[in-house]
Amino acid sequence: MSLTKRIPEVLGLVAALVLAGGCETLNVKNPNAPDSARLLTDPATVQSIAIGAMRTWFSTTQGPTDGADPYPGPTLTVMARSHVAAWNNYNIRFYTGCTDGSQPGAPLPWTGGGAASLTYTAATLGTCGGTSYGAPYPRIEWQNDPASAQRTQVEFLWYGYYSSLSAANDVVTAIRKKGLVITDAKTTKMVETMGVLVQALCLSQISLMYDKGFFVDENSDLTSLTFSTRAQMRDGAMSKFDDVINNLTTYAGGFTVPGDFFGKPGQAYTNVSIAQIASTMAARTLAYFPRSAAENADISVAGGQVDWARVVSYAQNGISSGTAFDWVFHQDGCINWCDFLKVWTNDLTTMRVHTRVAHQMDPATQPDPWNLAANSQPSSPDARLGDGTMRADRAGPAYADAMEVDPDLTGNGGFDYVWVAQHQENQNKSRGLWHQSAIGQVRYDSLTACGDNPQGQDVGIGDTPVILAAESDLIWAEGLLRQASPNPGAAAPLINYTHVGPDRLGRPRGGLTPSTGTLADLQYEQDVELPGSNAFAPFIDQRRIDNLEPFTPHEMPVPAKELGVLQQPLYTWGGQSHPVSSSPTAPAPGVAAALVLNAQQRWAELEHQMLTAARSGRGFRK
Repeated sequence: MSLTKRIPEVLGLVAALVLAGGCETLNVKNPNAPDSARLLTDPATVQSIAIGAMRTWFSTTQGPTDGADPYPGPTLTVMARSHVAAWNNYNIRFYTGCTDGSQPGAPLPWTGGGAASLTYTAATLGTCGGTSYGAPYPRIEWQNDPASAQRTQVEFLWYGYYSSLSAANDVVTAIRKKGLVITDAKTTKMVETMGVLVQALCLSQISLMYDKGFFVDENSDLTSLTFSTRAQMRDGAMSKFDDVINNLTTYAGGFTVPGDFFGKPGQAYTNVSIAQIASTMAARTLAYFPRSAAENADISVAGGQVDWARVVSYAQNGISSGTAFDWVFHQDGCINWCDFLKVWTNDLTTMRVHTRVAHQMDPATQPDPWNLAANSQPSSPDARLGDGTMRADRAGPAYADAMEVDPDLTGNGGFDYVWVAQHQENQNKSRGLWHQSAIGQVRYDSLTACGDNPQGQDVGIGDTPVILAAESDLIWAEGLLRQASPNPGAAAPLINYTHVGPDRLGRPRGGLTPSTGTLADLQYEQDVELPGSNAFAPFIDQRRIDNLEPFTPHEMPVPAKELGVLQQPLYTWGGQSHPVSSSPTAPAPGVAAALVLNAQQRWAELEHQMLTAARSGRGFRK
């Protein structure tokens, strides 16, 4: 396997992404381009803007085509102790310190989530596990300062989602406000539906990842916008999901969204499927909103922020209901569509699975925190790890040898994870013992651009899941367990689709003793089944059970560049000198109109910087 990442020569259709960033709200005039008013009267252009809006949402969520350093996905999954790495790429090393027991505010023993395997004692020196490799350092706050090189993780999601939102707003404005017809009534309704769905997706992600934002849609007065609290952003997203579910996808004649919206070929979804996607994402918005265990409680409990019964009402109509499906996009070799999160998390030379997760799958052979002398070949009851060898039905001996993983000789190789016997410690040892692990993820390795190709697909080309049906099931099960009147009997079968298997799509899974519907089994499945599908589920699942490392920021601040435009003071979250998150209803003063006008321009600048970085080779590991 190559020790460097393949970086495409071309970032993608940058011009299309700029177009997808919106037309009507751009405050930069281009004398060589048609005016925005004329563009929004052209049906083909408006449909292209809608496709671009979805592509920008996907790229912001799963990673840009060049894997540029501003993308925070790999950083978040390491901050969650789901995967592990010590690279300077994505500022991973900077933001992923450990707990050694001597840091203020981090008394030991420290436990999280109620699971014994997550307990760290003074004897283990906390999560650091020892000081022989690199000096321990604690988690640090988001560097929300325009002079800081580490500020980019805060900027990427903000500008990406607001650029996508602006494009979606233009689409909805053209259809709802200006009466634009795109080919016929059915096509018009399809494009309108996708515009509103992207509005909902962007507003949802802002509510989940930032302490505040601004709610802006086709009805907003851009000259008088003010910040909204994160709870208000969540509620605004829910109103858009409801519009999709209750109004747009009930179109009498039905419609099909073509694969162009999802990377094509083959990724077409009917109006019924779009309603299921919207239902799952609505349930996800409500369930993933909490920043702490206290907020994760039902609204019937003081301080609880989640209406878990409402979560159930959405999830039971989501992508795991009826004919279940994973929500997938088509990766085209990282030209225009690229799931760069999977490029990194399924490369054994780049990232491994954190010992926190490995230990849960096999406590006897996978110590947590890391301990080389105590590490040995797995014998896990979970078939997703098994004995840690490379399954023969996934790849032959030559491939296993190239990966430096033992081939499956007994039929007990793992479906999703392998044990790397020859290079158990693959990370730079001077960067900390806690960054080591011998377990790697291979579930999605044929979708990456790393040279891996066990299923015979072209490199980096294939259907990549962003939301698994299993994630929808686990949200549904959690709603049943956390609602005012818990129903573990109904939750158990939902957990067992992956705990035991086969899953909703008929794939073999854990093969474990059936769950009776406990939170412990639910959290185990969240830890083992969801890594690598998207970066947000592992991070958010850990923050809402108070199981992130001490001092880890639980949300992001408004980027410093925007605060400067608004002449507001800089602030941040996390570290030893700041709270980890905000109050869900904290006042959020300040006019935000300038943010709307500049989001697309800033996203275009980021795209240009990524292209420059790709051409200069800065995308390589460091």
